[in-house]
Amino acid sequence: MGLKYIEPIKTAVLILLILLSITLTFSIWTFRPNYQPIEQAPAVEVAIAEKLKLSDVILPYKLITNSGDRMTGTTDRENIKTMVDFMSTWSFRNLQEADPEVTVDEVNSMVDHPERITLFFRSPIPFGVADNLFRFGEPVTNEASFSRIVIETESDRGLVHFIGREGGRRFTAQATEIDGERLKSLTAGAEAFEPYAVVEREEALNLYVPAESKPISNLTFIQQQQEVSPAEFRNALFPDPSLVERERSGEHKEIYYDIERQMTVDTQLRTLSFTDTKAESQGVSIPSELLLDSLDYVNGHSGWTNEFVLSYMDPIRKLIKYQLIVDGYPVFSDKTMTWTDITQVWGDGRVVRYSRPYYVLANPLPEETEKVLLPGTDVAEKLRAEESVDFAEVGEIVRGYDLRRDEANNTYTLEPAWFYEEDGEWQSVKKAGTGGGMGGLE
Repeated sequence: MGLKYIEPIKTAVLILLILLSITLTFSIWTFRPNYQPIEQAPAVEVAIAEKLKLSDVILPYKLITNSGDRMTGTTDRENIKTMVDFMSTWSFRNLQEADPEVTVDEVNSMVDHPERITLFFRSPIPFGVADNLFRFGEPVTNEASFSRIVIETESDRGLVHFIGREGGRRFTAQATEIDGERLKSLTAGAEAFEPYAVVEREEALNLYVPAESKPISNLTFIQQQQEVSPAEFRNALFPDPSLVERERSGEHKEIYYDIERQMTVDTQLRTLSFTDTKAESQGVSIPSELLLDSLDYVNGHSGWTNEFVLSYMDPIRKLIKYQLIVDGYPVFSDKTMTWTDITQVWGDGRVVRYSRPYYVLANPLPEETEKVLLPGTDVAEKLRAEESVDFAEVGEIVRGYDLRRDEANNTYTLEPAWFYEEDGEWQSVKKAGTGGGMGGLE
């Protein structure tokens, strides 16, 4: 009897299993889970120090006024900023090329002419960013550059000259909406600036230097005061810090790296060099884009740990530099001591190399010592007499600071000194002829 019903039972069970399988398969196909959306973690913005505006990093480094019988000048940033802020209220119109190739004599004549104010820039400034500094009546589209601005204060037309480097182009524009009384006040106030003198050279641009000696304070800073950790730069420069490996290389070297990037830190010099091995540096950059991109890059991690200004730009090499300054004076150092500039080399849309110091010069210790620097005219004649110096190739002579590290006392010392630039490299005047570069332009 039992055997009689075994086959029908097996058939019924099989059918039931088939129906169950079909039901489950259909349920899987049609099932829609009610997943809650996964919220992406917000990108963390790394803010190491400060952000800067374009006008903060390309402020002129020197201003001179020529009244005819007396020339005065200043490198004080507040005095210069007052003049630049005043110029930013003007309206520049009819910008046009006045000379496709300005000569040495023409530049010297314009600056030396009575009733002129001249502003000097450390690096040529492309017109492509000029409308970030001044108001132009028409859009500025050319990529020519200027390194000096000469203002004709006696001109009824408000004529302003934008002059390029030797052999470069000269543009003119008419400045309108000028507050005449304020201009007179600023010009009169410039009479209180220190006396300047012209250093003439054959077939070379004149140099304009202080005519009198000046006492400048020595400055000392605690080395680790408010120091930035290299880990902050790791978090800022690598896309995903969690993928970054770290290893030591010797007593004072640390290397951070991922599959495409590497950051080498020197913990003794307080410097770092970041490289992107996949970035390609091909072609020539547009000067204004290079300048704006470089500013945005440092602003992206608020990386202005000290006061820096634009000092050099080479669109062909896609290289740009920002020089450390303290109290308006440029700071230089032997490369074996530390670095005093921020350097970027760009590729196609991103940085190939980024080198910089990460120390912070916060508040100097109270100082009681000063160093009296010779008049600039004396320094110029010293260089003129130096056989190892090609005086016609000297681009500038400036007061500055020589930065030294004192490991024993854990301090940085800034000593006032004279520096000169020759063939793109800055040197201390006291080392003239020794071949000792001072961490300037490469």
